[in-house]
Amino acid sequence: MKKIIGIGLILILLIVGVSFFINNPINTGNGEELSQQSVDYSENGISLSMPGNWVSAKSNSNDTVLAIADPDAKDSAGFNSVNVNIEKKSNARSLQSEFTSNYNTLARNSDFNILFMGNVSFNGQAAMEADYTSVANNQTKQHKAIWIPKGSDIYVILCSAPESEFENMVGTFDFIINSVKL
Repeated sequence: MKKIIGIGLILILLIVGVSFFINNPINTGNGEELSQQSVDYSENGISLSMPGNWVSAKSNSNDTVLAIADPDAKDSAGFNSVNVNIEKKSNARSLQSEFTSNYNTLARNSDFNILFMGNVSFNGQAAMEADYTSVANNQTKQHKAIWIPKGSDIYVILCSAPESEFENMVGTFDFIINSVKL
């Protein structure tokens, strides 16, 4: 009898837990539900979902194959301060060697502070992540970079926001990263 009651309680908790996740879609932090306000976007053979108010953006990096930004987030110079860039490094060395070389170089520059480096999974495949801050024009930005190998190329999904806003953007960044199809 106690087993039946125990199993019944576990089932009730599972049902309540599942209904919580079904009824609480991903949130941007400001009340907008990404699952209902997102749009699909593709460029250069890469597709993703992004918040409905985000726009295509330009990047200064020659390696950028796709860039999107929150048009409502501007820095003091009028540039988009919250953005996601996807870069492609063609004919790259191994993921580990490109990743290590890049962040060893950044670590030697006092304008950068490495917060985290490690292995992650991207759509079921091995990838690498680096989280760091950078200072430019007296503004500190925080970045999350996911490095993904594909054939002889490496793609880097780089999410950036002012350090003071980054935590509020993590849900949006994760939503975008999880939707990327290379």
